[in-house]
Amino acid sequence: MVATLCEIFLGYSWYIALTHFALAIALFFIVNWIGARAISVGYIQMNIVIQEDTAPAFNFVFKILAPIVFIVLSAVFFEEIGQIRFNRNLYFITIYYWLFRTLWVICTSRGKLINWAEQLIYWTVSIGLSLWIYSLLESVDQILPSPRSLMDQLWILIIIFLYSILNKVQISRDRTIKRKNDYINSRYKVFSQKYDTIIKEYFHNEFYEALTYSIMIYEDFNRPQIVRWIEYVRFWITSKPHTLGIMQVMSDEYIDNEESIRRAMRKIIDDSRGIMERYSDSPSPDANYVAYYIAREYNPGDYKYASEISDIFKQVSTTYYGSMPDSYDEFEIIANYEDRTKK
Repeated sequence: MVATLCEIFLGYSWYIALTHFALAIALFFIVNWIGARAISVGYIQMNIVIQEDTAPAFNFVFKILAPIVFIVLSAVFFEEIGQIRFNRNLYFITIYYWLFRTLWVICTSRGKLINWAEQLIYWTVSIGLSLWIYSLLESVDQILPSPRSLMDQLWILIIIFLYSILNKVQISRDRTIKRKNDYINSRYKVFSQKYDTIIKEYFHNEFYEALTYSIMIYEDFNRPQIVRWIEYVRFWITSKPHTLGIMQVMSDEYIDNEESIRRAMRKIIDDSRGIMERYSDSPSPDANYVAYYIAREYNPGDYKYASEISDIFKQVSTTYYGSMPDSYDEFEIIANYEDRTKK
């Protein structure tokens, strides 16, 4: 026993041990970072709220293999930079990792939340596999089984494991959402300055105004000015009906942006009347719900289109307008009013 311990620690200098301990701490935070972004696949984090383990196999494999993958990658790194001496007793990274994790749990007073029997299984399997992998890394001249063959298979497993983990990581969408909202706001301000008079002359309520701008923003995004110029050229060359103008209204004659807006608003009113008749017996909707169905009528057959319009409408209506109608009676009143004023 003493001889075995002496052999283990022979050449295991303090600076190697300190490096391994630092790597173990880094592994701790890496695992936590990945785990926090793998919630969609059922990764269970420590929580005071009871959670259902929807992916027990994934949780077990992730917690067991993460340290093993890390020590293999560390071994490759030390070998590549010519510091192979740091590969000495590399499995200690796994031991330090579990020790640090345990100390973290105890120091943060979370011990009562831990299933210690389950943790003991994690420690045993993870450290045991680390010792086995370390023996493969150390021995390159064994015959059965071939370490080279096992190492090739090990790398395949590592690649699959890394792909699986990275494929399940959820990056925060906060910045993406902010950029999207900033874009919608900037386009709304540009269009409201140019077309506010036209829209307010036609519509007399905020719901239809917000919906018109929402469709305009989406259509302009998908058919920017340069693309619309090309559509005009194709229209003049072919003399066939095309979707024209900023609102992408189908027409067999030339129309500019202002006329496309007027025709789009007439279509929105017509589609609204049909929706009110079809869904009058349904539960009371919110404005986003009605905007979605009007958008489906505006561009039928493309459900993604309606969903995008609904999202834009939500941003525009909440940012620039007041309260929206919230019952079919209210929607029918404003639809009938708009319909009468256009006749």
